[in-house]
Amino acid sequence: MQRVKLFEAAHKGLRNALSQFSFALGKCDFNNSNDVNRIHSLGKDLCMLLNIHANDENTIILAELEAKLPGSSKHDMDDHERLERDQDAIEKLLDEIKELNAKGEDAVGMGAELYMKFSKFHGEYLLHTVDEETDTQRLLWENFTDPELHAIRGRIISKFTPEVFEKWQSYIMPAITQSDIVMMMGGMRTAAPEQFTKLMAMAEKYLPADEFSAINSKLKQL
Repeated sequence: MQRVKLFEAAHKGLRNALSQFSFALGKCDFNNSNDVNRIHSLGKDLCMLLNIHANDENTIILAELEAKLPGSSKHDMDDHERLERDQDAIEKLLDEIKELNAKGEDAVGMGAELYMKFSKFHGEYLLHTVDEETDTQRLLWENFTDPELHAIRGRIISKFTPEVFEKWQSYIMPAITQSDIVMMMGGMRTAAPEQFTKLMAMAEKYLPADEFSAINSKLKQL
C-alpha cells in the first residue's frame, strides 16, 4: 500500500508554477507593458506560494521531524534560507522591471539579468524538492505513521485562506493525475460535501473540459 507523501502534490504545483514563469520570462519583451504585467503577476503568485510552502515546511513538517529526530531538519532549513535569499533578489528585480516599464524606460538589460538569475534558482529549487521527496520523505516514513502524516497535512491545509487554497489548486490540479484528483474528491464527497462542491468548481475552472468531464464520470462510478 502506498504511503502518505507529504511533499508530492505541493511540489508538483510549484514545479508547474516555476515552469510557467520560466516560459513566460523566455518570451517576455521587457519593454512591452502587457508582457511585463504578465510576468509580474505570475512571479508574485510564485513567490507567494514559495513563501507559504517554505514556512509550512519549517514550522510544521520539519519542526515535527526535528522533535523526533534532532538534527534531521538542518539540511532542508539551510536550503530554505539560501533559496529565500535568491528568491528575494529575483522578486526585487521583478518589481524594479515593472517600475522601469511604467516609466517608459528600457528594461531589457535588467530582464536578461532576471532571466539568468531565475534559471539558476529554478534548477537549484528542483534539486531541493528532489532531496525532500526522497531523503526527507524517507525520514518521515520511518518516524511517523500514516495517520500522523495525514494529521500534519491537515494542519497545513487548515492554515490556508480560501483565496490561498484556490491559488494552490490552480497550479496543483493541472499538475497531478486524474486518479489523484478522483481519490481526493471521492474521499471528500461524503466527509466534507461543501468542500467537495468548491473543489469541483475549481476543477472545472482550472482543468481542460475533457479532463474535467472524465473526472466527473469516474466520480459518478464510485
